Amino acid sequence: MRYILTLTFLCALQFFSYSQEFVKRILLIGDAGEINKQQSSLITEAASLVIKDSTLVFYLGDNIYPSGMGLEGKEQENGRLSLESQYVPFRKQNVPVYFLAGNHDWNVSRKGGLEKLKAEEDFLKFQQDSNLRLIPNAGNPGPINIPIAEGFNIIVYDSEYWLYPYHSPSEDLMEKRKIFNQELTALFNKNSDNVILVLSHHPMATYGEHSLIFGWKQHLFPLTRINKDLYIPLPIVGSLYPLWRGVFFKSAEDLPSKPYQRLVNDVLQARGDHQNTLFAAGHDHGLQFIEDQSITQIVSGSGSKTSFINDNKNLKFKYQQQGFSVIDYYDNGDILLSYYIFESDQVHKSFETIIKKKI
Repeated sequence: MRYILTLTFLCALQFFSYSQEFVKRILLIGDAGEINKQQSSLITEAASLVIKDSTLVFYLGDNIYPSGMGLEGKEQENGRLSLESQYVPFRKQNVPVYFLAGNHDWNVSRKGGLEKLKAEEDFLKFQQDSNLRLIPNAGNPGPINIPIAEGFNIIVYDSEYWLYPYHSPSEDLMEKRKIFNQELTALFNKNSDNVILVLSHHPMATYGEHSLIFGWKQHLFPLTRINKDLYIPLPIVGSLYPLWRGVFFKSAEDLPSKPYQRLVNDVLQARGDHQNTLFAAGHDHGLQFIEDQSITQIVSGSGSKTSFINDNKNLKFKYQQQGFSVIDYYDNGDILLSYYIFESDQVHKSFETIIKKKI
């Protein structure tokens, strides 16, 4: 039965490839801000997938671990090396590279976050390369509209801006939120016939650690969070972390929090009934493809790190180790979504699906 299903999908994919014309490739790599073997291998593989004059790269935030761009000394040098490891392989091929801000770029949501984000932006600007940018600009929540092709555009916003707790008292956040919502709604209305890819650091839906959903494995074998092979039963100790995380240490970075939920509601309200919207983000360190009645969500947050992902009926694909995703846009509005994973010291394609444009 499995062989028949695989053969059926491959036949459908072959028909899809022949009947549509490829237009653009979008590489989505999230949370890649730590240089390690997996990160280097993934970026090398992603660079090999570039289609000349038809590829864009988006890094989905957390571009520099552990706490964003240093303002001086070794921390600043480490930030420079981290960013260069991500953009140089693509800029050598003249591929535009865009960085989004994540909570780690905002100094892990601590004081001084905007200064560190501006330092990251200043470093990119210093390269004097118009195809290498932080978007939106540091301190600007967006939204930014990027026309990609006829019938296809990308909307980008800084989700951490709305979760960050240490904005200057001089900022009128209520007025900024009102303007943000109005502009986001206007972009959806203006592109009502298009396929829209919405990019941010924080996902609209996730079944990873930031969902605060903890399965039996996390309660019984808590050390698997550190090493996937550490199946040492610690049932009482294992339950302490979910209790601490969900009850005693409440963070705006977690999906159930009030600031996060307000952001999700604002974005969904702005989207309205626009059918052909695809959300993509990082934040949770794994790969997910989520489809439910209201949201189609790509999570591509394991450019360098990993974390657990729970099972769910809406989760069509998951991978709890490092990887990235690829979007191929075709001239009829359909999208071919692929996930590439690091496994056994190699990078290979693990999952592929067709997202048909709704008429």
